[in-house]
Amino acid sequence: MNNDIEKSIGSVTFVNEPKLSEHEVDQKFNERRKNLVPLMKDFISQHPLFSGKKVDVTFLHAGVSSLVSIIETSGQKLILKIPLSKLNSRLEGVFLKAWENVGVKVPNVLEEGEIGEHFYVLMEYVDSDTLSSKYDGKESLEKNVYYDLGKLLRKMHEVKTEGYSNIVNKKSTPEYFNITEWLKGDYNMQTQIEYVKEHHLLDDGKHGSIDDVFKILISSIGDSRESVYCHNDFGRGNVFATEPFTVFDPWPCFHHPFMDITRSLVHKISKGGVSKAGEQFLDGYFGDEKYDKKLFHAFLVLNITVKLPYMHKTKGTEKIEGLQKYLEQTKSFLS
Repeated sequence: MNNDIEKSIGSVTFVNEPKLSEHEVDQKFNERRKNLVPLMKDFISQHPLFSGKKVDVTFLHAGVSSLVSIIETSGQKLILKIPLSKLNSRLEGVFLKAWENVGVKVPNVLEEGEIGEHFYVLMEYVDSDTLSSKYDGKESLEKNVYYDLGKLLRKMHEVKTEGYSNIVNKKSTPEYFNITEWLKGDYNMQTQIEYVKEHHLLDDGKHGSIDDVFKILISSIGDSRESVYCHNDFGRGNVFATEPFTVFDPWPCFHHPFMDITRSLVHKISKGGVSKAGEQFLDGYFGDEKYDKKLFHAFLVLNITVKLPYMHKTKGTEKIEGLQKYLEQTKSFLS
């Protein structure tokens, strides 16, 4: 961050600076972080909740895709979140309130709006560790945390809608009529698939064909419009260890529930297969219910494929090799 940005201007004091990523792929987000600091100062100074008060702003350093800060006065603490991506930056408050309506605990959302060209959400500060901070992997298994998270995601998927898409720009409704339109029209996903092909991160013969994945998704789901409110980044790091658990930080998306589940499952896979954490998570979500394993695996392959480019750009070699090995072992699932 430029040293010439003042840390204290008027009644607004910046306690620290936004953390910048060292990866080249994240440089656009670094620039947006820098540019947002003076805009935040103006926003806070002019906001009725903070006008005339001494305000301390502390940037939180977890995560890459959002600028998150604690806004603190003598009488209150709030969270100001500004997503840095322009792909999925809308309706976080709408999603949180929808899940609250079906019995899921979420932070209270005060308002949403725009700071410059960026969407923001101002919400309750939850004084709690995340599950990933409070428990390591072993403790999480022993306490059935992954099982409880599976049940919780199933509850969140009770909020249904029609259509498919990320929440792009100011759109508040699904962009695509059904999954076929989404598969053909999502430019960002197509770009990620092309990157995987260009850098030979997957091989159709060894790992399964993305074309087969598309065929399975289209033939299995067909023209159905039914979808659910997906968190799209659900895991221990985005759930507070309250009683009951508090869900936060969704990456709002309208999609098939398998898309959401398998996105969470990608990081629970290694060379040895699905981890005990992943198995516990799936037990929590499905229980004794029978589900379409072929369709499920197709979504998993798709999610692995679209996550590989970022791993490759940030030198996540070991993780990539683990996923490649897993796909070799499970290629027959697409048959």
